[in-house]
Amino acid sequence: MSQENGSGLILVLREQFLTELRTVNETSSRYGLILSEQGMLELAQARTRALFDQGRVELGVSAVKSIVDGFCDSPYLLQDDYEATLLELVDAFYYFKNACGDQLTDDELIQAMRERYDAYAGSVEAVISTSLETMCRARRFGLTEDADEEDEDDERDDK
Repeated sequence: MSQENGSGLILVLREQFLTELRTVNETSSRYGLILSEQGMLELAQARTRALFDQGRVELGVSAVKSIVDGFCDSPYLLQDDYEATLLELVDAFYYFKNACGDQLTDDELIQAMRERYDAYAGSVEAVISTSLETMCRARRFGLTEDADEEDEDDERDDK
C-alpha cells in the first residue's frame, strides 16, 4: 500500500471514529455529559496512541463507545472532568486488555473498571490500581481474584 493510500485510510478511520463519538454524545448527554469537538479529537489521538503503545488493532466499532456507555451514568462522572477522565479510562482499558491476556471481554473489563471507579467515589487512580491488575492477572491464569489478593496481603504482612 502506498503512503498516500495509507494516509487516506487513516483519515477515513479517524473520521469514522469521530462520527461514532458524535453518536455517543447522544447517549451521554442524557446524563449531562458532552464531548466537545476538541475533546473528540483528543480522544481519537489518545485511542490511537493507546492502541499503538499496546500493540493492538481495533476493527469495527471501538471499545471507546462501550467505555462511555459503561461510565456515563456514574454519579461520580461530571462534565468538568468528563473528557480528561475518558482519556485516562481509554488508556487504562487498552493497558488492562493486554494485562488480562484478552481473557476478559470488553464488557467484563469495563464492568470491573466501573465497579472500582464507583467504589472509590470516581477515582481513576482506583481504576488503574493493583486490584484491577490483580483481577486481570488472576483471570488470565485461572485463579480467583480473592486468592490472588490474599497472597498479596500475606506478602504485605511479611514485610
